[in-house]
Amino acid sequence: MFTTLLTNTRAAGLLLAACALLPQSSSAQTYKVDDGTPGASLTYGLPEDFCWLDVLHVNGTATITSIEAMFGDAPTGTPVTLCIWRDLSGAGDPTTGLLLTQVTTTVQNGGQFVFTQYPVTPTMVSGSFFVGAYMTVDGSFSPATLDPHTAWAGHAWFCTAYGPGTFDPTFLGNWTLYAPPTIGHPGVFMLRANGINGPDPDLRCVAKTNSLGCLPVTSFSGVASASAGSGFQLLASNVRNQKTGMLLYTLNGLQPTAFGGGTLCLRAPLHRTSALGSGGTVGGSDCSGVYSFDFNAYIASGANPAILPGVTVDAQFWSRDPGFALPNNVGLSQAVHFGIAP
Repeated sequence: MFTTLLTNTRAAGLLLAACALLPQSSSAQTYKVDDGTPGASLTYGLPEDFCWLDVLHVNGTATITSIEAMFGDAPTGTPVTLCIWRDLSGAGDPTTGLLLTQVTTTVQNGGQFVFTQYPVTPTMVSGSFFVGAYMTVDGSFSPATLDPHTAWAGHAWFCTAYGPGTFDPTFLGNWTLYAPPTIGHPGVFMLRANGINGPDPDLRCVAKTNSLGCLPVTSFSGVASASAGSGFQLLASNVRNQKTGMLLYTLNGLQPTAFGGGTLCLRAPLHRTSALGSGGTVGGSDCSGVYSFDFNAYIASGANPAILPGVTVDAQFWSRDPGFALPNNVGLSQAVHFGIAP
């Protein structure tokens, strides 16, 4: 009894199809097939171990150091095991998946529909490989979030065991694997793997519309590097002119929390940079302001010796917005999620 949750709608069906592979850029550090936009979340309707996985691909070889997963409405604290499997077939056939590594942990950010990053034992992969998760479900929550906008194309699969605590991930060929189209929602799961330099830069979470009705636009350019000295620029444009702000960041991951009428995206403890000015039009109020911060220069300054190669950073601009009454008189950008190269 496979079920999905999508705006409180549940559906069922059955369909299997053949595998295909998407090449990954040789310079990428994040291996994925999803587009970052969640839709339905899949579960099983009876007390059971439930496993879901994506077929990923790397050109040559790579060492995986973390997995990112989005857990839908699974309660925070629910036990979950994350796995990496070798593809013995070399063709993306999940029935040939041989376990390389697994880590048992708990769900974070339950119900937030955001990626959470989990470290794993450094694991070498080559060509196609599989990244997945399994946990015991009971039909009351749906953990396996799908991206419905990306063609399935053989990249995503799921299976069940014989009861709670019975799933053995050693060899995937021991289980009957199904494709997401079995429940009428073609797509791929929100699962990613990161290499030794951490994740490629990506935008996460949501910005707060300011008191002038403008939504900040967050962007980045360059490569985050512990040795470059400069050149990785974080920006928030379309913000209020001539206002003081700063960059907040954490080395502890994302945890969206209601704050100041918007969303503080970062998990404590937080670090803050020195004050920044938004610039823009002198006189009057508009959204011509821009906050700009060179994170490589910040690393080179030695302000935080903990920012080393392979570390993941999540950063978000905070600003003053006197158009809102206390305590909501703040502006908040999206967060930038990125790893640090040597």
